[in-house]
Amino acid sequence: MKRKIAFLLIIVVLASLVISACGSTKTNQPASPKAPANTSTTNSPSTEKKFTLKLAGIKTENDPATLAMERFAEIVNSNTSANITVKTFPNSVLGSVNDMLSGMPNGITDMFYNTLSCYSWLEGAKKFNAVAAPFIWNSHDELQAFLDSDIAKGWFEEAAASTGVRVLAAAGELPPRQLTANRPIRSAADFEGLKIRTAESALVQQTMKKLGATPVVIPFADLYMALRQGTVDAQENNFITVKNNSLYEVQKYFMKTDYIRDVSAIFISENIWKQLSPNQQAVLQEAARKAVNYEAELIAASMDETMKFLNEHMTYVEIDVKSIRDKLGANFYKEIDDAGGLWPTGTIDKILEFKANYNK
Repeated sequence: MKRKIAFLLIIVVLASLVISACGSTKTNQPASPKAPANTSTTNSPSTEKKFTLKLAGIKTENDPATLAMERFAEIVNSNTSANITVKTFPNSVLGSVNDMLSGMPNGITDMFYNTLSCYSWLEGAKKFNAVAAPFIWNSHDELQAFLDSDIAKGWFEEAAASTGVRVLAAAGELPPRQLTANRPIRSAADFEGLKIRTAESALVQQTMKKLGATPVVIPFADLYMALRQGTVDAQENNFITVKNNSLYEVQKYFMKTDYIRDVSAIFISENIWKQLSPNQQAVLQEAARKAVNYEAELIAASMDETMKFLNEHMTYVEIDVKSIRDKLGANFYKEIDDAGGLWPTGTIDKILEFKANYNK
């Protein structure tokens, strides 16, 4: 019996030596092919600093803007090289537009999805007021070309340094602001005496006064009743808003003016931006461009249905937009520019110079 036990012990020891020898041979082999000497590994998942970022928005869950936010999060979260997790907060759950923009440097949110025009609400980004000036752009392509120009890129950098809020992407055609009224507006002359509800924008109000209209600031929530009761005769919103908020029930005519053009934008805290690696920054920028263009695709897909619906419920009136531009005059923007209240003096000259070269 003792001999059997001794024999078994010898077998176990010999087996362990064989296994040990195989193991040592295996560890002497490289685990994977050696990387070339010039290959950087600083952006590998194991070395990137991990970030969890809050992306806020103000639109409802099914709005194209919110769907674009979700698309942005999906793109970033699926990129393993970035080591970034994006969580979305739509429907103003983190606050209003002003809350988000002004509070971003203080950490209320890390990122914000909205329109570029709201950037001008921040003191250090007033130049973008001029970018959203009524009738300043002949087309979306013209506006987008400016936003992609060296002039605008310089403005974006200045604003990021001054406000603590950076624009990741500014693109994607949004529905321009249009005009509805209870009387047909065929030319600039028909604005005379028109009581029109406008956005709470000094620039828009000055524009309407210049055309002879009487601008009235009314909260959007009260607009339907104001139109129904005759407090105002007209309003200026995009056609999707007109349809979705049943304004066609209290307005007879709709006119295509394209008088304010805008694009979607994703903003990020400059403090967060500076902590990101070049790889992480590139991932966010690429995802942002894809997201804003995705929103534009969703909007474009719904426009045909919207126009068909409005034509069934309202009367379309062709408006002479050139007469409006002529009545405002070439000096209208220059007068505002010289006053220096709405944007820094000299801002409009840069835009007009760009437009002149673009349209050659």
